[in-house]
Amino acid sequence: MAGEPLKKISVLNDELDVKLFLYIAKRNILFPLAFIALALGGSWLYLRYTPPVYQTSAILQLGGENQASHILSTVNIYEDDMAKQIELIRSSVFQQRALALLPLDVSYFTKGRVLNFELYKNAPFRVEARVKNGSLYGLPINIDFLDQNLIRINYEINGKGPQSQQFQAGTSASFPDLDIKVEVTNPRIFQEQQSVFTRNPYFFVLNNPETAISKFSPDIKINVLNAAARTILISHTGTNPQKASDIVNSMAEEFNVFDLEKKAESANNILEFIDRQLDLVFDELAGSEMDLDRFKKENNIDEATITPLPAIHSRIGDYENQIVMLEMEDRIYSEIEKSLNSDEDIDIYQLIAFLSGSEFRGTISNLLQALQEQLMEREKLLYEVTPNSRQIEALDYQIGIQNRMLIESIAVLKNNIRSRINDLKQNIEDFESVLSNRASRYNMIEFSRLQRVYSINERFYNQLVEKKAEYSISRAGFVSQSIILERSKTPTKPISPIARNVYLSSLLAAIFLGAGIILLKYLFYNEIPSLHDILKYTNSPVLGVIPKYKSEIPPNQLLVLKKPKSLISEALRSIRTNLQFINNEPGPKLVAVTSTISGEGKTFFAMNLAGILAFSDKKVIVIDLDMRKPKIHLGFNTENIKGVSTILSGIDDID
Repeated sequence: MAGEPLKKISVLNDELDVKLFLYIAKRNILFPLAFIALALGGSWLYLRYTPPVYQTSAILQLGGENQASHILSTVNIYEDDMAKQIELIRSSVFQQRALALLPLDVSYFTKGRVLNFELYKNAPFRVEARVKNGSLYGLPINIDFLDQNLIRINYEINGKGPQSQQFQAGTSASFPDLDIKVEVTNPRIFQEQQSVFTRNPYFFVLNNPETAISKFSPDIKINVLNAAARTILISHTGTNPQKASDIVNSMAEEFNVFDLEKKAESANNILEFIDRQLDLVFDELAGSEMDLDRFKKENNIDEATITPLPAIHSRIGDYENQIVMLEMEDRIYSEIEKSLNSDEDIDIYQLIAFLSGSEFRGTISNLLQALQEQLMEREKLLYEVTPNSRQIEALDYQIGIQNRMLIESIAVLKNNIRSRINDLKQNIEDFESVLSNRASRYNMIEFSRLQRVYSINERFYNQLVEKKAEYSISRAGFVSQSIILERSKTPTKPISPIARNVYLSSLLAAIFLGAGIILLKYLFYNEIPSLHDILKYTNSPVLGVIPKYKSEIPPNQLLVLKKPKSLISEALRSIRTNLQFINNEPGPKLVAVTSTISGEGKTFFAMNLAGILAFSDKKVIVIDLDMRKPKIHLGFNTENIKGVSTILSGIDDID
């Protein structure tokens, strides 16, 4: 009914209608299927043309003890610091040293249709090159094997045109930018490929040794695995599994060598100092021995007949021992002062080792400790900033001040030592003057003095020899400071991309996208596909439903005449019956047929409804009010010269 109010219809479908959802899903099933096909195809292309990334790792245990410390009471001349060792491994200096052991100066490749594949340690040829132009680093240089012995090299640099030259394998060739020599290491491969390819798709790249570390360093990770066990994990990711494994193993192995060299460095410095002192003391020992022997011969002295003067001689011996020890102290401080004044880098561990056993070491230990902390802080800052930064300049200024304070303190200590030596010598002279009054004892006193000097020099020499032996054993004890608990193995499976994850993620994305489109179409679906929707949103009575006619409609469109027993004819009879129930009073009835757009079946329904009413002996007039595209006259095969438009325009009248 025209006056019946409509229920408010939401813009979105706010109720779940399973039948409607399945109906929309069936109509749009091609969307998820197309997305799934695209996802699977895209995943295959991604896996086909994306180079795989492999990860390798090795476990290294840091630290350990100097085994010589269990045998000898040697000084710990190298303090293990796990953080320092990790930073050492991360440093570009160490990594460049480790990578220099691998054949990374030349990278060999074989060309593929899309991707190039690196032939690390598997290239059938080897290149030796001397680069003249640094711009050639990193550029591909093509190499063609015309036969087993004839080679052609060609490359292009800075857009100057290709450089090409043929030469024999094993001989040298000179280009404007490099000198090169190529040796064939596996001629069998070329023989096999010559029967298949007209050109061997190989090329190589010369790597700059100064910048090689920047290429690999970002992919090298150093992580603490177990702080209590002092174990670290060295890992590396790369597109070549063998190269990635070799890099990790080279770093783990080279750290043992590097760590041993650093720990033995202080012991070597101490041994050099002992060797210098041995030369000096040996000369003094030889001189005192010759003086003693000459004095005995000149005075015919027999050691068995010499009667010592215990009290005086003991006191003089103590003074002379103190003088010798003070002179040794003076030499040690002189060596430290020499190290501080030199232009070379200060080895703080060597300075601490020099002070080992010194009587006055406590006087400057705080200054040395402060200097050590400043030097360590400077080393750590150099991993983050440049040597010309303000932080480094400020720290260098503080180190300079600390250095001068050390030098001044050592100068004061040396003055004090010399003053004490002079006092002791004066005391010795006083004692000897007492003994000199008795001429008969002169020979005894002089002999005792020469003998004491010889004994002191001999004892000092023996101590140096003993210390040299101890530190030599200590240096030999640095053999197992770090242990490789697990070496890297060449990986067989990449960590990225993983085919299963790529296919699964793309398939899920395609399913969700297809389901999302179906859900959106369901939410914004604005058609009325069933009688239920009409009854749900309107109070108007429904007289019937006409099924959709799937076959081609005949030209006259009067289907109730052509197919009176069809479903459409039965539906129209049902509508005729329901119309009688609505209004069965005598007299004419008016039925209007309309719709929102053309092509929805107004003409078809109006003609067939008129026909079904006419079959019930009713007089029916069909008036076509479509002013734009009238078609009812075509169904009845009549003319359309006179009609509603001519009546409204006054050309014809109603009669």
